[in-house]
Amino acid sequence: MVKFTVEERQRLVTLLASVPLLSTESGRAEMLALAGLGDLVPHIDLTGAPLVAVSRVVSHLSAYGRFSRDQEALGVFLNLVATLTGKEQQDFIAGLLLTHRMMVPVSPAPTVVSWKGVDSPGSVEEKIITSNTLRPVHFLERALDAARAVCHIEVRAGATGWTGTGFLVAEDLLMTNEHVLPREDLLADARFRFNYEDDPTGRPRPVETVRASGRVFLSDQELDFALVELTGRPGERWGRLPLADAPPPVGERVNIIQHPAGQPKQIAMQSNFVQYVDDNVVQYVTATLPGSSGSPVLTDEWRVCAVHHAGGNLREPATGSRYFRNEGFRVSRILDRLPADLRSRLS
Repeated sequence: MVKFTVEERQRLVTLLASVPLLSTESGRAEMLALAGLGDLVPHIDLTGAPLVAVSRVVSHLSAYGRFSRDQEALGVFLNLVATLTGKEQQDFIAGLLLTHRMMVPVSPAPTVVSWKGVDSPGSVEEKIITSNTLRPVHFLERALDAARAVCHIEVRAGATGWTGTGFLVAEDLLMTNEHVLPREDLLADARFRFNYEDDPTGRPRPVETVRASGRVFLSDQELDFALVELTGRPGERWGRLPLADAPPPVGERVNIIQHPAGQPKQIAMQSNFVQYVDDNVVQYVTATLPGSSGSPVLTDEWRVCAVHHAGGNLREPATGSRYFRNEGFRVSRILDRLPADLRSRLS
């Protein structure tokens, strides 16, 4: 537990209250998450005036103690805050970190001596530009884990055919769009290809092709989803995707792992903001192409919040206005349509 003198605490709380990013409840939560302390957010009252709220944060983190072998939770937080302050504040925070053995402080930022924008150098404090795109490195590992459960679908119907994307939600159950698999009789000639992707050298990886078992097929045109059972329990080898209770709010990001235009597996995780959410659909600007239909729309926790099904000049249900967006039906609505025995088998 970190124990400050009265003077140290007063000066620290005043400093924190003056940081613009800590002036709002959402900003305080974002800073804690960015410091890797997101799990503590539900346990701290972040509401109220900045001076009161940051005082609670200091008290909670001080009492929490060690975050890791060499780091106090409060030290991790202050080390991040220091990057948003001027040299005098950085020196003060560095002194606290060293005096109270909280952690080694970050190296001080160089002074901005010339600035070609409309503001003077002294007013430039924040380093998060427009939105926070920083993620821990394991974010990429989790993306690769999630990608294993996504497959390329090839459907044949006589002389015609088409491709789409699907993903495992159980060891033997795959979800996609109804317009990718609209009828049960198409299953006999449908192919589900896992690991259809390139390695880092651009060479194709070995593909596993799986067939439908014919035992379970459920489709819904209104919500544009299909659920099909596959042979050989491929989820035991390729994993399955967990389902989210709710989609991210407007302004947050969603990532889509897909087979655009029938190509080897790709991922869209830039310029990927949610634009609209209601009880049925999520609309977003994450990139897709024909062939991406049936792809999982994933939160930053790599949980499926929707099944991608359409894009273009779409109508926003609440306003009737049209926007160029992509859209997926919410998983929660899809789950409501499933029989209890199937729902119990899902992630």
